[in-house]
Amino acid sequence: MRKALLSTVAALAIILPIHAQAAEIDQAGADQIKEKLTYYLPKDVVDTGFLKVTPAANRYELSVDLMPLLKDVKKDVFTINGLKPFVHYLTPQDGGMWKVEVNDNFDVNGSFTAEGKKQDFTYKIDRMVFDGMFDPSISYFTTGKYSIDKVKMTTTGGEANIDMSMDTMSADMKGDKVADGIVDLSGTMAMANLTETIVDKTNNVVISANSMTGTIEAKRLGINALRDLLVFGLDLVKADVQKLDQAQADKLKTLIKANVPFTDKFDEQLKFDGVKVSAQGMDVSLESFTYGIGFTGLKKDASARFNMGMTKPVIPASLLPPGTEGAVPESANFAVAISNLDLEGVVNYMVEHADFTKPEPLTPEQNAAIGKIVLPDGKMHIEFTDVFAKNAVYDLSLAGNMQVNPDDSDKPIVDVTITARDLDKTIKYLQDNAAKVPEFGQASFMVLMMKGFGKAEGDTIVWNVKLDETGKVMINGQEMKI
Repeated sequence: MRKALLSTVAALAIILPIHAQAAEIDQAGADQIKEKLTYYLPKDVVDTGFLKVTPAANRYELSVDLMPLLKDVKKDVFTINGLKPFVHYLTPQDGGMWKVEVNDNFDVNGSFTAEGKKQDFTYKIDRMVFDGMFDPSISYFTTGKYSIDKVKMTTTGGEANIDMSMDTMSADMKGDKVADGIVDLSGTMAMANLTETIVDKTNNVVISANSMTGTIEAKRLGINALRDLLVFGLDLVKADVQKLDQAQADKLKTLIKANVPFTDKFDEQLKFDGVKVSAQGMDVSLESFTYGIGFTGLKKDASARFNMGMTKPVIPASLLPPGTEGAVPESANFAVAISNLDLEGVVNYMVEHADFTKPEPLTPEQNAAIGKIVLPDGKMHIEFTDVFAKNAVYDLSLAGNMQVNPDDSDKPIVDVTITARDLDKTIKYLQDNAAKVPEFGQASFMVLMMKGFGKAEGDTIVWNVKLDETGKVMINGQEMKI
């Protein structure tokens, strides 16, 4: 099973690494494609005939039939109906490229037994379409578009019944070769009308989103170096290597080193519109929800970023303490990055010191040394880049940085700037609602006091707050005695 799973990954990584000749469509070419795609699969899997490549008039037909792989599965454990072969069309192009096309559908049902309970399932996709141009020299698609229409999935009979549906999902991807083995990847994603219903013995939860849009980007991605590392691992699995010899360990180090810096930039951003969660007779909704991650590669000064935001939340009054309805933000965002990570130094240390011929390549002391390398000055550097919360009675934002020693987290170094607009509105709101929410009375006093420490810039109050390792606090350059 381990080999089969890894082989699936290999097929994605090295699919059709053969030179295409648009004028030649024959059985020899079909046999070569099949051999490439099944190279890492166990012989007993290949012998089932689940994969067939057939030459047609001007292209090859690649058929993947999963039913032969399920012939030995006991029916009281798993059954499936309606599963038919998936067909891909492969057309060689002048210059070595391959055109890959899919136009199919999916409609199956069956059952499986888990923890002694029989569960029924259905999976249905009205239409699956893919059209892309594959470049074997970079093991990736220079262009590729896919779409799926009318998705429906259900499972019943378990601890919970699940029903999921989606009208459409699509993606448009692109790969540009910028150097030998280096590509810029980019893509867009979209989805419409996602709904998931979960029903158990005590609750009925419905999660839905009107739409999703997204982007993904990787600059100067070392795709061939990654492929070579993957293929090396698969070759070891195919040869059933249990322990590396010195030559294999040295090659592994070379391949690991070749994956530095891996990419100059990776970024993924998703936005969900019309998000709604219904449970126990109550509805919580958001006009939009955003989520993103970023990474700058295996470098000496690497950083990793995370961001999350929302707009116009609607929360039932019964879930909020009386009088706090006006405190719910109309929009909020949180973006944070961990920077100054020496990831290249970690890789270099591993390549220099790791002994991959041993079950534990690094000693405990060496693992501890890596922890010190990744944080060159012994501190975790945290940057706040786009943090804010806004509504009709407050407008707050924060930017700056913090340094924390993981071994002594009680003594952080902080340098942040807090900005508040229309602060008088905030104070009035707190005072007007102090009778309903006693804590607001205390808060209004604290905000009035903090206003006095702030620096006025028009209708904006600014506080630059600094905290050093000794615990000394400075606000706008004045030391605060605590």
